[in-house]
Amino acid sequence: MKRLLFVLATLAMVSCSHQEGWTLVWTEDFNGPKIDENVWTRVEKGGSDWNDMMSLREDLAFIEDGQLVLLGKVNDGSSSDTTAFVTGGVRSKGKKSFMPLAKFEIKAKFNSVDGFWPALWLMPDYDMPKDVYAEIDIMEHLNSDSFVYQTLHSRYSLDVSREDPKNFGTGPIVKDDWNIYAAEVYRDSICMYTNGQKTLTYPRVEGKEKQFPWPDYPFYFILSNQLGGKWVGDVKNPDQLPSELRIDWIKVYQWK
Repeated sequence: MKRLLFVLATLAMVSCSHQEGWTLVWTEDFNGPKIDENVWTRVEKGGSDWNDMMSLREDLAFIEDGQLVLLGKVNDGSSSDTTAFVTGGVRSKGKKSFMPLAKFEIKAKFNSVDGFWPALWLMPDYDMPKDVYAEIDIMEHLNSDSFVYQTLHSRYSLDVSREDPKNFGTGPIVKDDWNIYAAEVYRDSICMYTNGQKTLTYPRVEGKEKQFPWPDYPFYFILSNQLGGKWVGDVKNPDQLPSELRIDWIKVYQWK
């Protein structure tokens, strides 16, 4: 009973209603003629589900009509890529990162394709110890779902519990159209929003080791188009391609 009362008291202190305290400190509107290499680096192919189709081809990540466009295509053999599909992604690691307390906001849209997994997320711009992990997934979408996932990963959520407290929420979207996704990082909580609707309040809970590492690290952006994977499943109909993730703007606010 004492533990339950403590958790309820902790949740009661988390309001996620501090809107008047934020100051806009950075905007990326993608209005230049090409991707700004002072901020962004193209993501190379890797061994994880989210980047094993990545390619450095310029036709997969580019600026068009004031938007960043990230595509996923059938591999046509025009490059040295050997994967069945090729996808584009960018990240700001080592170039642009932000310390909490911060609010991250992104306006984006994507089409519905079987096996398509677009993601907008944040990782620490810091070499963390192996026993520490901190990830903020502002938006992940699967296939043709009418909602997105907004998730927090730590060593605690990965190794101990995703339910105590719950580390993810889902938000309804306007499919195949523009939506706005946000994460607010406080010392006592992280709050997630889809189109202004709160989908998750994740509190810091005293006594749970490695449960709330986020305020201790600077974070950089990863914007990724992925085709296929254990979570999203296979690309069942290549005729639906290309998959397309467009980002209109990114805004970062910090606490006054």
